[in-house]
Amino acid sequence: MLKKLISLLIVAIAFMGFAVRLEAQQPQVNLGNLRVVNALVGVGAVDVFLDGERVAYGLEPEQATPYLFVLAGNHNLTVRPINADELSTPIADVLIDLVPNGSQTAIIYQKQFAVPGENLTSAQSGAVFVIDDDRSPIRLGKTRLTAIHLALGTPQPLTIGYPSGEALLYRLNLEQAYGTIDIDSGAYPLAVMDADSPDNLILQRFGEANFYGNTLYTLIVVPDVAPAVGNALEAVSPDPRMFIISAPLDPPSGDGLRLRIMHTAHDTAVLDIYIDERLVASRVNYGRFTEYLGLANYGHTITIRRFGASLDEPPLGRALFTITPENTTQLNWTLLLVNSNEANTAALQANAAAPGEGVNAPIVFNTPGGAVMVTLLPDNISETQRDFARVRVINAADGVPALRLLTKAFPPPEPVPGVTPTPAPPPTPGPTPTPASVTEGVVFGAEANEAEIPAGFYEDLTFVPEGSTGVLERIQNVQLVAGVVYTFVLVGSPAGNPPLDLIMLEDYGTGLPIERLYSGVITTASARIRATPSTNGAQVAALTNGTEVEVLGRNRTSEWLRIRFINPLNSTRLEGWISATAGIIRVSRLGVPVNVAALPEYTGP
Repeated sequence: MLKKLISLLIVAIAFMGFAVRLEAQQPQVNLGNLRVVNALVGVGAVDVFLDGERVAYGLEPEQATPYLFVLAGNHNLTVRPINADELSTPIADVLIDLVPNGSQTAIIYQKQFAVPGENLTSAQSGAVFVIDDDRSPIRLGKTRLTAIHLALGTPQPLTIGYPSGEALLYRLNLEQAYGTIDIDSGAYPLAVMDADSPDNLILQRFGEANFYGNTLYTLIVVPDVAPAVGNALEAVSPDPRMFIISAPLDPPSGDGLRLRIMHTAHDTAVLDIYIDERLVASRVNYGRFTEYLGLANYGHTITIRRFGASLDEPPLGRALFTITPENTTQLNWTLLLVNSNEANTAALQANAAAPGEGVNAPIVFNTPGGAVMVTLLPDNISETQRDFARVRVINAADGVPALRLLTKAFPPPEPVPGVTPTPAPPPTPGPTPTPASVTEGVVFGAEANEAEIPAGFYEDLTFVPEGSTGVLERIQNVQLVAGVVYTFVLVGSPAGNPPLDLIMLEDYGTGLPIERLYSGVITTASARIRATPSTNGAQVAALTNGTEVEVLGRNRTSEWLRIRFINPLNSTRLEGWISATAGIIRVSRLGVPVNVAALPEYTGP
């Protein structure tokens, strides 16, 4: 059955079986991609609004939002200090013309600076420079660079190159767009230089930049100004400061996939990763990850080598994977490296969807630091429900067979315009409320468990082991933005070597998800279908062994499954709940058994 889903030629490592999540890519007609970069290093973190809706909370300097998918045309971009009154004077307020089918980056930078004896605040001190991002496909193993010079008060033009004086990006003019260059992926020592200086005077030594393949990097140069205390501004610095942001490149249209590589195996040495024998990620340390790499076609060889190893040396591992035609609508994937030890292997075996069928079988390769497992996981980055965010959890923590994500409370719904909400009753003394579950049954090394939850402010998100109340990791005071897909990857070890930590990824949901193709087969002589997820629920029907049904999702505790089926008595189509107890129903997708805890939570009537 597994061969129908994906074909693997194993050489030294093997990918586990997996359930595929399909997503249809939404047509890009009249849509555009827009991300926002905070280059206000002399101002600090800001809130960003697009057409009056907050799309970023506390965006830190030198950070970017994910690409937002919005209608092409004019949009109002407003930037304010964190939690500032919405009627206050903004730092910047501009109209942006978003082009259809394009990708653009709006960079917020400082246009005004203090002078001696003048008390200047951040109000209206910012400006926005919009650049077009060339995210078209690129040859495998190459990386794409562009740059923008926004360092008012520094010598101009500037050149970005090597400390030896050799230019890489030559003569960047102030506030003017620059083209792109494609170079080999790898590490490059960089410096910012005065382009008009006869001896290429170095203004800033950036150090070594490690460029992964099939990625767009934008090098942004601004004045080197330290954030001032409060709302006051510092004087302009004569020195430049450079930072780098990255973006994924697209695969060829209709013929390719996007692969994100994530290194969470802390016992393993620093790695070089090759695709089809071309270096795409050099010096990948524990806890590091790539952007989604746009790859042509659906079959590739993955080779893992020790950092700096010669191509003549035997690799640590190599595998060929081919995604079959049935699964080419799945665009986004994660290649996850995790530690492989006795506890982790036992967790995978205990939670295998169908023991004995080879699904989720822990196959490993050895490194000097320890055994490592590589798994290929599908990523659901499809569009979310309106006013909801999607939370995805991947368990890569040593010795944690399964975990849950809990919250103290979900935020209240947004008020409906023109309707006065009923006042909440005053709190009454009583026991501490039980935390609400966001996701449960997050199995080690398996496909992300996920849920769509209301966007808004969450005071506390806690990760706890299944069957325990002990907190492994905590996120406090986080604002989840509507439409964004948040992927939390728990890494490290509860023993503290290394300590537990979270890798947090943000993607903007795009594309309408195809109806999930989960199917079920009754595996007991007679299965009672009930109106509610309870043994006390009214019986809707009884289905016999071998009856095929459509599985719509699970309840919050994963004890019951919502199914759609044909009533054997009158051939009408009905829905109801069936117990998820082993031996009653077998769930699969495209022929591959599915762990019921990984099903989406059913939120319908």
